Amino acid sequence: MKMLSPILKSLILIGAWLVSGPALAERQIVDMAGRTVALPDRIHKVYAVGHCIPIVGAMAPDLLANSYRLPEAARPLLAPVFSEGKTTPNSGIRFSDEEVIRMAPDLVVMEAIPGAPERAERMQKRIGAPVVLVDQGMLHYKEAFAVLGEILDRHEQARVMTDFVVRHLDPIREVAQTIPEDQRVRVYYAEGPDGLSTNPAGSSHTQVLDFVGAANVAQVKNLPDEGMSAVSLEQIYLWQPELILVWTPAADRLTTWRAIVEDPLWQKIAAVRNGQVVLIPWLPFRWMDRPPGTNRILGALWLAELLYPDRYDIDLVAATKEYFAIFYHREIAVEDVRKLLRLTRPDEAAST
Repeated sequence: MKMLSPILKSLILIGAWLVSGPALAERQIVDMAGRTVALPDRIHKVYAVGHCIPIVGAMAPDLLANSYRLPEAARPLLAPVFSEGKTTPNSGIRFSDEEVIRMAPDLVVMEAIPGAPERAERMQKRIGAPVVLVDQGMLHYKEAFAVLGEILDRHEQARVMTDFVVRHLDPIREVAQTIPEDQRVRVYYAEGPDGLSTNPAGSSHTQVLDFVGAANVAQVKNLPDEGMSAVSLEQIYLWQPELILVWTPAADRLTTWRAIVEDPLWQKIAAVRNGQVVLIPWLPFRWMDRPPGTNRILGALWLAELLYPDRYDIDLVAATKEYFAIFYHREIAVEDVRKLLRLTRPDEAAST
């Protein structure tokens, strides 16, 4: 007998609840980890755990109870509802159980990663609210939108977000699969204050690289959770990337980018000598990673166009404007997009 998908199971369970009438105070869904979860009839407040803030904010920003501590430069790029009245952590992206209980959420949305089902069950018992797991892998956004749209009663927004993925993201994957291995751009993903941390292919933090057809040069162990394997300059000399993508913990101060381009020892790497050190766009959320959420959809468009302009037919400015309107609920101007893109090459931006 053919197994039902988690989404179909969810729809059947919700349909059965609707047919049974309003006497029931709750409904049951099957989340993207296959867990059956009882939910209240209506969801009024959602606590999004860490990386799930962008996806819940995109689907229903008015229901989102919490947000990141946003830099001032990010605020004009998001609808005010992303920050107004939201609880923010004192540091990092996590809250204590006591802080979550004070939020009084009707629902917790957590990322479906290894070990998450057990953590979700423990959290439900500790805070007394249902926990739903969503898979935010680059290949599962459409399923995640369908599940969240059903749970939060935002069917039209789920449809619009799915349509964006179908029109813009799916074609990138199709093209990427046709790029021969020997023609893939060799990329080093530089993380940490000194650029000497990274994540290999197969990591959740480098999914965008894999998705667009880049060759991730890092040959290191894939560490769990936040990853960030330590590497040496000698290893990077051997890998000789053609492009270095920079994630930095202080993007506005260019800490990692400066550590690379201003250190003579990095000049032994051709990408540095040739000016191919690029800062990943970071406003309002970093486009490629940290968080590895729906913000990566835009990051995939940006990186595909950067690496293979002859292979991909992308109007990046138009797509970025559309993405901001749909996922951040904010209309931004063409010049706003161009400013964001200029930030990726600080040396060129400084001269303009």
